[in-house]
This record gives sequence, structure tokens and C-alpha cells, in this order.
Amino acid sequence: MTIVAIDFGTSNTIVCTLDPVTQTPRTLKFETICRTFNSADGEAYVVPSLVYIEEQGNIVIGEQVRSQRLGYAKPDRLFKAFKRELAANFRPPPRTIDAYTYTSEDIAEIFLGQIWALLKAKGIEPSKVIFPMPVGAFDAYLEWFRSFAEIADLPPIQLLDESTAAALGYAVQAPGVVVLVVDFGGGTLDLSLVRTTGTIGSQQVLKAEVIAKSDAYIGGIDIDNWIVEHQLRKNGQTRAEVGEIGWVNLLAIAERLKIQLSSHESAKESWFDDENIISYELSLNRAELAEILESQQLLEQLRQSLDEVVETALRKGISKNQIAQVLLVGGSCQIPAIQQLVISYFGRQRVKLDKPFEAVAHGALALGQIVTVEDYLRHSYAIRIWDPGEQQHFYYPIFEQGVKYPCDRLEPVVLQVVWEGQKEIRLDIGEVAETAQVEIAYDDRGRMTSTQLRRHADFHSLLEANRVSKLQNEQVCIAHLSPPGRKGMDRIEVDFRVNEQRVLTATVKDLLTKKILVKEGAIAKLE
Repeated sequence: MTIVAIDFGTSNTIVCTLDPVTQTPRTLKFETICRTFNSADGEAYVVPSLVYIEEQGNIVIGEQVRSQRLGYAKPDRLFKAFKRELAANFRPPPRTIDAYTYTSEDIAEIFLGQIWALLKAKGIEPSKVIFPMPVGAFDAYLEWFRSFAEIADLPPIQLLDESTAAALGYAVQAPGVVVLVVDFGGGTLDLSLVRTTGTIGSQQVLKAEVIAKSDAYIGGIDIDNWIVEHQLRKNGQTRAEVGEIGWVNLLAIAERLKIQLSSHESAKESWFDDENIISYELSLNRAELAEILESQQLLEQLRQSLDEVVETALRKGISKNQIAQVLLVGGSCQIPAIQQLVISYFGRQRVKLDKPFEAVAHGALALGQIVTVEDYLRHSYAIRIWDPGEQQHFYYPIFEQGVKYPCDRLEPVVLQVVWEGQKEIRLDIGEVAETAQVEIAYDDRGRMTSTQLRRHADFHSLLEANRVSKLQNEQVCIAHLSPPGRKGMDRIEVDFRVNEQRVLTATVKDLLTKKILVKEGAIAKLE
């Protein structure tokens, strides 16, 4: 059986499989589209997550886009960070190029489709494909992957969150160890605390338990933006003044400066704008970058995420001292200020940065050696109910974040008829997740005057995201009342369950007629 893991990233994508002889993970190198990075573990081959649409209609992906500087003169033809757009609740508007319309989904399908074609060209015919996912990915993103797998005629796929995959890759060699992965890439910051519970029977395979998770929608592409904004403020310029072409070129310079600061105290680069006859010089040192990260509340978000994981673990009987290793994964973890914060939190001896680029993909392959992964619900789930008196929605919780599945709700949910003669009751069920927003103010001289980190809850409807067919949604989530209901009467009773496959099901009973309207109907696959 051949298993392939594809770590589809915001900035870079890794493809790997098990070596047929040694049965150890090996990263695949595609000559035309791969970029090589050096790490403590050796050379790492990554595919830059870039797509460029040429005027002739040809599509270029990966390192060819970066090395040939495609998109610097015509940025409207360049697509980047489309993985992050897929994972977000917000989708940018489609882009029209040469009379063709491209959405984030279209570009991701093109990008992964070309990688899949190159994989087959190498003579690799996988029997299974594993896609690591961001910790906080909502079901819409997971469902897109399932749809893509069907369209691309992929073999059976398995989805696993990225930081847990990386933890398994390290912890599989040390049964019973507790490992924290801090996965900070181009688009998201994900943390996962995992414990392997040893071998089972004579099979010599592992069982893994996910103890705690945390995430933030922030990544390396945000840092690049902050660096450019910082430089423009120093020069008394705005984004509008440099134009879109200038902005794209300055972002590329910012990324290079950020990478150079991983190994040098300071960095400097320049760019000459031929069109406007203007020269730009960007310089940055480690202290300035740390100040930018602090002012943008990134370091505070990281501290809060670490606190959240440690507090969750403590409630489950695991102290901070029991965390054996802290593994830094992702390109943004190479920033010295990030490393210093984590080291000050856990101590230098426990913090490792051995596989910043390949840990997730290599760890995903460890699933072949694991019997089960005991996981829990990353988000809370609730019913959104309209209160006619208050003229606003409120949320009635079904399952709280952190509940292990499979699980049953201890008590059924009873819903009333809202108006006289009501013929149906709709179950509007969704994910509830806490998100953070940073608000920053500047004075008229461009100096930062205040920052605030605000948290609020977001509701993501499972029905609106079309997790199951429209017909099935109607059958499960709309209770048809016959006879019609009377205002204020308790009318339906709903028993909820999350099964072994993480599918939310509902059994709906009409309290008036005593009839079962729906029995264990599938609503959505949960995250």
C-alpha cells in the first residue's frame, strides 16, 4: 500500500511518501516547480503555493512563478495565499482574466491538480492520500477537499489537523510522551498537544490522544504586510502612492528580509521602480521586527494560545512540566522573536526546531502506524434561534468545545412553536468559534498610539455551508408539523449525537403526535 501525504500550505506545499526500502518518510522533488530550503535536518523540497495565468492561457505554478518573478509586472494574474482564503469564512470576489473567471476554489483545484499530475508522472499510484488541515478549519474547507478528491478521482483521502500530524511524527518514536507542536506557517498559527499511549497488543502500533488545541488566523503573509507598512510609514508614504505593482514588489522584498533575519542580525534590500523612476530601500533588524510583531499583538496572541493549551491540559490532569518537547514547525517559527518567546515559556532544552518545513507532511505518514487518534471537537456547536420578543438571535448550545467523540447529548433539545399555525420548525445549526481582532490607531505623524486585542464569537451555519445535499438538509433540519402548531407549545424533541466518523446526527420526535420524524439523520461532518 502506497500512502502519500500532501501538506497544502499558504506559502509552500510539501509532498511526501514512505521510502519503499527503508519505510521512512521522504519528500518528493519535482524538478520544475520545487524550491530548496536548508534546515538542521538537511535539504527540504517545497512547492511555493503560487499560480500565474499567462496571456496565452498557460498556467504556471510553484518555483517557476517565484524565480521568474511572474506577477511583478502584472499582479492581477498572480494568485497567492489562496489556501488561506479557502480556510477563511470570507471569500474574496472572483477574478476575471482573459474572459475567464477564477475563484479561490478554482485556483486551488488547478494547483493541486497539477501536483497530482506530476505525482502520477513519477509513476506513483497512491492507494491513500492524507491531507493535513489547519486546526481551526471550518467544515466548508474540509468539504471542499472532499469534493476536490472526488472531482480529481483521487483514491480514499484522510484529513488530519496539521499540528497533530507533526506531533505524531515526532512522538511515534517515544510512546507515552506528551508533545506540543507550535505550527506557525504562512496563513495560520496552530497549536496541538498530543500524547501517545503506547503499543496495543502484539501489533506494535500506537494510539494517540489529542489533549488540547488552539489556533489563530494569523501567519507569515500578515508579517510581510506589516513590514512593508512599517517601511512606508518611516518614509511618509502610503500604499496608494506606491501602486499595486510597487506593493507586490515590496512584499517580495519584505519576505526576503524576514528570511534573512532568521540567520542575521540585520538585512537590507533595494528595488528600483522603472515606471515611476523611484528607488526604494528597505532595511530591518531583529529588534525592529520584534517591535512590529509586538505592536501588532502577534506575540500576545501567541502567549494567549500557549496559555489556552496549558490551561486545557491542566484541567485534564497534565501539568506544564509534563510536556516533554515543544516542536516549532512552519517557516514563521524561524523568526527569532517567536523562538525566544516559546523558549522563555518552556525553557531552551525542551524547544526543538528540527523540521520546520517537513514535520507536518512526514508526521501525517505516521498514521499508517497508528490504530486510532482519540480526538475532540475543536469548536462548540449550537442552534441559532430567533427571539421575536428581543428581535435578535440567540444560540442554544448542543456540544461544547473539547468534548470527545463519539458522544451523545445528555438531554434532548425541546423547541417551541413561535407563531400560531406554524407548519415547520427549522434547525439552524452551526459552529461557534472565538476569534481575535487587533485594532491599532496611529496619530497624524504615523506613530502608533494604541492597540487592542478583542475577542468575539462567530457563528458558521452548517446548513448554509452545504455540508450535505439540500434534500437531506430539508429532511433532517426542517421538522414539518401536522397538524400545525399552537403558539408557545413545546412541539419537537431532538436527540443529538456525534458518531465515530465525527458526523452530527439528529433524531427528531413530534411531541404532539408521538411520531419519529427523523431517526439519526446525518447533518454534517464536524471539525
